[in-house]
Amino acid sequence: MPLWSTRIVAGLALFGSSAPAATGQSVRPEFEVASIKPHNADDGVPHVSIKGDPGRINYTNVTVRSLIRQAYGLKVYPLSGGADTLSTDRYDIVATVLGAASKERVALMLQSLLAERFKLALHRETKELPIYALVVSKTGIKIREVQNDGSATEIGSGGGHQIKAHHISMKVLASSLQGYIGDPVVDTTGLAGLYDLNLDFTPDESMSADGGSLFEAVQQQLGLKLERRKGPVEVVVIDHVEKPSEN
Repeated sequence: MPLWSTRIVAGLALFGSSAPAATGQSVRPEFEVASIKPHNADDGVPHVSIKGDPGRINYTNVTVRSLIRQAYGLKVYPLSGGADTLSTDRYDIVATVLGAASKERVALMLQSLLAERFKLALHRETKELPIYALVVSKTGIKIREVQNDGSATEIGSGGGHQIKAHHISMKVLASSLQGYIGDPVVDTTGLAGLYDLNLDFTPDESMSADGGSLFEAVQQQLGLKLERRKGPVEVVVIDHVEKPSEN
């Protein structure tokens, strides 16, 4: 099979966080059956769909870059020139799961699939890369600190809010925001308390500090700010990846 590319990195900011294992675990779960086929492009705007049904996972019109992000929870940084087929070649994948599987277990199964069918090989490095620092804005924090009564942190969406959280720390909030932005987000607020908050914004796959509503919402609704910086990021580097073998 032809080799796509090498030296592609996927990263997670250091600062006390740790990336998922970049190499195979001793016993890593696998999908019971998995079908991989090149996606047949339809007329009109491409639609990407990732669905998890009981006993079955469906990935429609997905790129390998997206699969790696799903499997490892890391942003895959682009190559510094040349064609990037990790972002252009698209696939439909249907996989069956034996019994109930958590989101974390499915991610491990996807790691196994990438290693077996795409021959994905990785290693770790630390690089100086763009990050976002979560800081308190000049206007001051606008959310309510709550007492630690021992109840668990709750974060999700509901009541018309994109993010609705109870007993959330700034570190957990930074991690949640990273899921929308893509680049690592690091808590540098110095706030050690727990907070209840609602955050309303319109998700956008191409969010940026120049126009993404998330950045405005964080500042206006929470009294916080996302500042663009550079910092040490633990990355997994893609040493080898191939076009997949079809079943």
